[in-house]
Amino acid sequence: MLKIERKVMRYENPETGLEVNHYALIAHEAKYKVLLSHPNLFLYSSSRSSIKTSSRYSNVISMFYRFISTQEKFKKHRASRYHAISDNSDIKRWQVSRQVARVAKQSTKPSSETIYEDAKIILFFFHWLNTNGYLTNVNVEIKSSIAYFNRNKLLAYVQAKARVSIDAKNIRVLDKESRQKQRRFLINDSEIRLYLKCFTDPVYATMFKLALGTAMRPMDLCRMPYIGNGKNIHIMPYSEMDKEPKTFEYTIYKSKGNKTRTIVIHRDDLKELDDQYIKLHYDKRRKKYKKRFGHECPLTILFLNEQGIPVTPETTTSRGNAAKKKAMALDDKFRESINFYESRHWWPTMFLIRFFKEDLLSSAADVMWAACGQVLIDQMGHDDIETTFAHYVDMARVVMLANKGRVTELITNSHDGVHAFIEQITAGNFVMDD
Repeated sequence: MLKIERKVMRYENPETGLEVNHYALIAHEAKYKVLLSHPNLFLYSSSRSSIKTSSRYSNVISMFYRFISTQEKFKKHRASRYHAISDNSDIKRWQVSRQVARVAKQSTKPSSETIYEDAKIILFFFHWLNTNGYLTNVNVEIKSSIAYFNRNKLLAYVQAKARVSIDAKNIRVLDKESRQKQRRFLINDSEIRLYLKCFTDPVYATMFKLALGTAMRPMDLCRMPYIGNGKNIHIMPYSEMDKEPKTFEYTIYKSKGNKTRTIVIHRDDLKELDDQYIKLHYDKRRKKYKKRFGHECPLTILFLNEQGIPVTPETTTSRGNAAKKKAMALDDKFRESINFYESRHWWPTMFLIRFFKEDLLSSAADVMWAACGQVLIDQMGHDDIETTFAHYVDMARVVMLANKGRVTELITNSHDGVHAFIEQITAGNFVMDD
């Protein structure tokens, strides 16, 4: 099987003069490493505004290339020619092979939905090639590239190829289990406490608490400065800031989709950040940064790991998953679905409880108020605010109902920063369908 390396490329775009970040694919062939020009041109064009999107696209293309490298008709060709040789049937065979491997392992992953979505990315890749003048054998306009796993004939074929026993789980059963595992939960107070204890490096626990209070994405957290400039010139360690305002505005630049937005951070969350990370760890880590890199740590960088290396969205995700595994080992009730990104669901849920108060359980909350919608747009950075609003109103209602008899206390204390609020809720598992 072909070995493909994925690497983040950072360089200055000669046309715009701006820094560009995206993944690139490098094929290992014999003694050579070959940049796969056509996939890389696609990744530059389609994913340079979001490194997360670039990671997903590059990973899917890499999986597809590795698969077709095992097929007979590709064995005589270099990987740089794969885009010109592939056709619709190759894409379909790739999907079937993934389903066969999944059924053979009796695994819920990847689900049929994931396999379908990945195939659409491959079709998007070939569509880009076709429309930009590169010849391919893939016709994106026809539907023969998509494998429909609800058809009995294909189901039977997959089951036979996987060589599973007659009473083994089939595709439909595995998909059902996968959907059950994907049910949307709001992380509860006991899970938050345990999750925070399971981070081996306190910087990630600090970042998670700040995310709970702000709804910032990992990519936004990693860009949080020690001392801000421009619109963020007032951002600095809390001990040096004005203590009067209850909240402070913070402008996030180049977030998802290369967007800029201004959010609100509660002073309690900034104080917690100062007390639990800056005062205890930042100076030591800044010295390690200087020793490692040979120069002072820029004031634009706040979050450093134990080795003095700036935290990245990727390390945040991996450390979050490691903390989850540790928490699950300590408490079998800690849910597998929980990850670092759950903080994004926490903030809007709590905001809507504060905004509507007792009216949340009435029809008044079914209509989105303009002021409420604008806050969600600014804080969350979502364009489709109606969908966001409807989803989190439902989740907030579940929290309110789970805290029946304590609603007044819940509302009264919910604006004192996330740390005080965690102590107020005693609800169990809050279930929301995707």
